[in-house]
This record gives sequence, structure tokens and C-alpha cells, in this order.
Amino acid sequence: MAFLDRGNAGPLPCGRMPLSRRLGLWFSQSPVQGLCTAAVLGLLSYPAAARAGKLDLELLNLCPGSSRTLSGGQGSECGWVGRGGDGKVTGAQPDLEGETRFRSLMSELGMVMAPSIVTPADTIGFAGFQISAELGLTQINNKAEYWDGVKGVAPQNRLADRPAAWLTTIGMFVRKGIWLPVPSMEVGAGVVHLLQSQLIAYQAYAKFAIHEGFQDWPLPSVAGRAAVSHVTGTDQVRLDIASLDVLASKAFGIGGTFRAEPFGGWSYLMIKAKSGVIDATPGCDGFLSNSGSAGGAFCGPVRPDNDLAANFSFPDQDTIIRTRFFGGMKLKFSAVFIAAQYEYIGAGRSRDVSKTSAGARDGSEKQARVSLSGGFDF
Repeated sequence: MAFLDRGNAGPLPCGRMPLSRRLGLWFSQSPVQGLCTAAVLGLLSYPAAARAGKLDLELLNLCPGSSRTLSGGQGSECGWVGRGGDGKVTGAQPDLEGETRFRSLMSELGMVMAPSIVTPADTIGFAGFQISAELGLTQINNKAEYWDGVKGVAPQNRLADRPAAWLTTIGMFVRKGIWLPVPSMEVGAGVVHLLQSQLIAYQAYAKFAIHEGFQDWPLPSVAGRAAVSHVTGTDQVRLDIASLDVLASKAFGIGGTFRAEPFGGWSYLMIKAKSGVIDATPGCDGFLSNSGSAGGAFCGPVRPDNDLAANFSFPDQDTIIRTRFFGGMKLKFSAVFIAAQYEYIGAGRSRDVSKTSAGARDGSEKQARVSLSGGFDF
């Protein structure tokens, strides 16, 4: 359940939407979501997708606690909350360190949910169609302070229950070869779910093979690819990731039965994170407190205490930039294939330069990702 100050002082509903309702929404929304409806149905069968988990975002955890005199006595609240001499809230604003933690968390989470398309440079052909299931394991720097920003971490004891060092995602994808707007094109779409959370990413890509199909020549196939990922399942942030990839591969036969296709490439990734509205004093009902009633033990020492001014958002920042190298192998027998891919993701070093003063720096460290894919080529 998610909480924000509102008139009836209750929680905002975050429960499971009926299946029929969700199907209607998907068909009425973007073409990308329409393409991957079958993949969505597969993920809906996984029960954890509808339950809040330890990896769901809780960005208030990025705020250090500060001892204050509150209505219930001495207590701790977010240090970004400003109070006047009379104890009333004057506002709430993250400091530079808080913005840096937000940027670093979005950088590493963005790589967890980024497009990771386990395919070689060759397209599947104009008449080709592919459906696949994928499993991903992405390394994070789970002991870093910015990973406090998930529900599983208790601010009072941040070392007690850290996220795992490798986060697991599952996904389903469909791909189709096309001739338009130019030959040697391939498009695909799918969904990816981060386990132990409600986060789901809708993904799509387009690939253009610059050179392919000359299997008897000692030349690799070469392609360019563009992909996007839109993350849903949280009101804490809007997260979008785009990638531009160049890749090469070379196919060869094994015993006249199997087709092996090693591949590798490089990616340039752009991550855009926009903060939602966050209640910096969740233990105080702002509407009750502002009306002069008791809003809870964590309200200010006077009534009304202007608690609604404690709602805040992280300021918008420049796009986060990451790069990665990847390599893998696809093995195909008849219409069945399996593929594996390893990615090395360099540390994030981009800085928010949208402000005249020094902006937040991406403090994320290097990461790695291992992906496994299997399915059918028709």
C-alpha cells in the first residue's frame, strides 16, 4: 500500500487489477504493449508480480534521519524537512547528497531494467517469427547507501536486510522480420519483471542488418539496433531507458545439425528518471493535522503544523549515460534455440549539469549481467 496525505487519510489502493480490466487497458494503449500481450499473460501467471516486495522503491529511505521534537515527544524524521521556530513545516527539499544518491540508484536500477536483447546480428528473415523466454541476473552494488531506497531496507538498521548482490529478472519477447522501411529489418517487443517487486518494463527494439547472410565468406554479419524500455509498477519515479547498439556475429554449422552463432557488441545507454511526489512525513496525516486534529505522533508539536508542505520530489536531472560491452552465443537445432550473453557495464560518471551550481554525480560502480534465453524460431 502506498501513502500520501489526502482527505480521507487512508492508503492509496495498489491492489491487483482484475485480469479483464488489465487486458482492456493493454489493447487500448500503445502498439508496443499490444505486440507483447502474450508475454504479459505469461508474466501475470507469476503470482509475485502483483505483490509489493523488498525491491520496490522507497525513496524516502534516501533521506538521513534527524532528531526532532514532535507531537509524540522526541523522534526522528527526514532531515530534509524544514521547520520554523514554532515547529511548523516550512518545506522539504533534498540536498546535493540526496540528489546524488537518487541519481546513482536510478543508474543501477536502470541497467537492471534496460533492454538486454540476446540476439546475434543476423535478422530472423522476412518470413521469420520468434518467441522466447529470458532470465537475467544483474549485479548491483548492494552495500552502497543509494540502495537504501528500497522497501526491504529499514532506515533504523540499514545493514540488517540489504538487497541481494545479483537481481533477477524474467521476461518474454516476440520478434518478427520485416522488409519495411528497408530490407534486413527486425522488430521485437516484450516485458521484463524484476522479481521481489512490482516493477515491470515494457520493451521494444528495431534492428537493421548492415551486412548479413554471407555464411561462406570469412566476414561477420554487422547490425545496428535501437531499443527502449519503460518501467511501470511504482509511483515513486518514472524511469525510461534507451539504448543504441552495434553488434557483429558469425554463424557456422556443427555436424550438419546445429547452427552456432557467436556474437558481440557495444551499447550506449541513456537513462531518464523523473521523481514522483514523496511524503517526507508518512507518520503524520497532514489533512487531520492542518485541521487542528491529532494527525499522529510524528506530526509537529503545534496544530496546525502545515504538514502538507512536507511533500517533495527530487529535482529533474540531466540524462544518465552508461556504456556496456556484451558477448554471447546462440545455438539452434531445427526450430529450437538457446542463447546466453554476458555484459560488462562500466561505472557511471555522468553529472547533472542542468543547474548553474555543481549538480549531482552518478556514483554507480561497474556492473555485470548474465542473460539466458530460449525459445522457437519459426
